Amino acid sequence: MSIQLIETDPLILTITEQSASRIDTVDVGAAYTQYLHEQIGDFEQQSLGSFVEVVSKSVNPRSSRYAGQTFEYIDFKEVDEIYGSILKLKISQGSEIRSTKNRFQKHDILFAKIMPSLANNNKKIAKIALVTQDVTNAVASTEFIVLRKKLESDINLYYLFRALRSDYFIQQAIVNATGATGRQRISPSRLLELQIIVPPQELQNQIGDAVEQEFTLRTLAAEQSKKADDLAQLVLGSLTLRTET
Repeated sequence: MSIQLIETDPLILTITEQSASRIDTVDVGAAYTQYLHEQIGDFEQQSLGSFVEVVSKSVNPRSSRYAGQTFEYIDFKEVDEIYGSILKLKISQGSEIRSTKNRFQKHDILFAKIMPSLANNNKKIAKIALVTQDVTNAVASTEFIVLRKKLESDINLYYLFRALRSDYFIQQAIVNATGATGRQRISPSRLLELQIIVPPQELQNQIGDAVEQEFTLRTLAAEQSKKADDLAQLVLGSLTLRTET
């Protein structure tokens, strides 16, 4: 093995000269990414930037132009960190939303810049969400990188979303993040350089179909839970345990 992992906390690797020559910038992030690549079997790998682009459209909702408009707004707490679904779209007037936000639309992927530490990766999960809701004027925290699948890309969107949430990809993102401990962020340009596993289209579709079905079932379950909650309140009044926070 040309790159060997010695320890993860702190991250210690041994790198042969041959491996180092294949890495443009020999830093710990690039070296660890190369190490992970060597662990994967026969499936092809390509950079994320081969399939998506970063959408950098921002808006200041509190400006005179937008203050009177209605926005669908999400922050970190609106994203389910376990399943990657958007729990709730907050409907707010522009005048009620602080600071500049990033625009997004249906089928975009929101990838949080802030990464959990490598040492605590089993306790903290990166916030990554797939937008499955219909939205008309949606904005998100600028701490999210907005990813949009390229029109010419034939990768299955739901497979792509699952691949971005895999340990393999998240580990790359974590070690390529920079900044103070506990607040390390991945830059959009570096994110696009990271590699994802690309199986044959048939296998992509099998995985993607399962993920899409999961989203559909969770949406239906949430709707039924809310309906039951609303009906119960007519008879019982407020409930201590609610389906929404």
